[in-house]
Parts: sequence; structure tokens; C-alpha cells
Amino acid sequence: MTWIRRVTQALLLTAAVAVLVVAVVELWNYRQWDYLPARAAHSSELDQRARALEDRVEILTRRVGDMELLVFVLLGTSGLYAILFVVTSHLTAQGFSRQAEGAVADIRDQIGTALGDLRELEERTERKLKEAAASNAAPAVAPPESRPNAEAQLAVMLERACGWNFENMDERAKLELVEHEGAAARLDLTGARELQPALANLYRSFARLYAEPDKTRAGFYLIRALKAALPDSALASELHYDLACWFAGNADFGQALGELAAAFRHPSRTLEDRLATDIDEGGRLDKLASTPPFDKAVNDLLLNVSVP
Repeated sequence: MTWIRRVTQALLLTAAVAVLVVAVVELWNYRQWDYLPARAAHSSELDQRARALEDRVEILTRRVGDMELLVFVLLGTSGLYAILFVVTSHLTAQGFSRQAEGAVADIRDQIGTALGDLRELEERTERKLKEAAASNAAPAVAPPESRPNAEAQLAVMLERACGWNFENMDERAKLELVEHEGAAARLDLTGARELQPALANLYRSFARLYAEPDKTRAGFYLIRALKAALPDSALASELHYDLACWFAGNADFGQALGELAAAFRHPSRTLEDRLATDIDEGGRLDKLASTPPFDKAVNDLLLNVSVP
């Protein structure tokens, strides 16, 4: 691309210099007597008039020839510029297209790596929970008398997590967050089915806290929250919507659209309002709603949404 630009610039500069030279010559010969040939001093008046007419015709002929030369140079320069402009624009567009394809491929590789890390983290956590269950030989369901304590513990942890902002957390608060994550994992292992909705809300709070500093961990907790939430519940729909936003933020538009469709299997006014805001410019689903062919699917979803 560099050598093409240099050749183009050289050709255009040469053509411009040629036009300038012709223009200077025309300006220099603008005086008509510069065109006149040498004539004999002694001649009759009739001869002088005839010669003046002949000289006038010769002057006009030469000037027309010079103008034709100037027009040819200008036309050639214009044609050359048009051809070079089209060729360089095409080559530049191809270069940008290759760069864009490379950038998209890099983004896809990064997304694949992030999703692989997310699945590995989820599998490792589940494996550790199963190993802990086997080693402790604890009952799968907590005794009835321990459930109120577990519910109270979850309520306290949820209240604390909802009041935190990761950017403003000090080291003590971050340590407390890690302790809450461990306690939630233990309760998830030994807790009763009645504790699952509370755990889902807590996992969702963890996902909110890690949304910026650790997007992979945020996605992990969204998946854990969705598994803990009751199927076909309002919380499950909101978690599907949160996952759609998470996938869209990682440019995985296929997964994002699937989660969005799952969220609106049970539409609500809250989800409809969130969608209307998030598909606007700068919203969490802006790229999904403006990228073909997903934009059409989002529009169809909006048309088909009916809130009772």
C-alpha cells in the first residue's frame, strides 16, 4: 500500500507540474505580438492589411492549439486522478476489511478463551462441592431447625452485598466478600430447596459486584444464580436477561439472542422497560440490536412481546 501511494503521488505531482508549465507558457504568450513573425519594413497598405489578417489568423490558430494542449493535459490529469483514486480507494477498503476481519477473529478467540475459563471455573467449583459432600457425608438437605439460621445468614449476606460497590470496597470488605462467597457455596451444597431462591439472589449480587473487575467471574455467578432460581419464575427471566447482556458485552450475539428469547418467554413490564433502554445508543444491548442479522431478531422480539 505504501509504494502504491508513493507512485500515485508522483504521477499526480508530475501531471500538476505539466499543467502549471502549460499555464505559464500560455500566460507568457498572452500578448499577441509575441506570436508575430518578422515582416519586411517596406510594403503597401494593402499588403500590410493582408498580412495583419494573416497574422491574426495565425495567432488564433496557435492559441487554439495551445488551448487544446492545455485541455488534453487537464483531461489526462483528471482521468489519471480518477483511475488512481478508484484503485487506491479499493485497495484501502480491502486493507481495512482485512484488518476488521483480523480484529473480529481476535475478539472471537478472546471470547472463546473467556467462555472456556468460565466453564472450567464452573466445573472446578462443582467438583469441589461434590468432593466436599462426599468427604463430610453430610445430608443433602439441612435439618429443619437449621434452615431459619441459614435463611437469616443468607439475608445478612445479601444485604451486605447489595450495599457494596467494588470500586469503593477496602481490603476488609473484599475479604468479607470472599468469605460470603465460600459460605454461599457451602449453603448451596447443604441447603434445602427452600434456600435456592435466596442463593440465586445472592449469586446475582456477586455477579453485579464482579461485572467490571472480573467479567468471567460475573458470568459464572449469573449461571449459578440461574441454576438456583426457580424455573419459570420472574427471577429466572431477569437472570436470562442479565446473561443476554453479559454475552452481548462479550460480542457473543448468538448466545445473547438465545438468552434474550428465554427471558421473554414470560414477559413483564420490567423486562420490557429494560429492553427499551438497553437497545438505545450506548445501552448494554446496543451492539446486538444494531448488528445484522441479530437486529431483525431483536425487532421481531419487540413486536411479539405482549405484557398482560
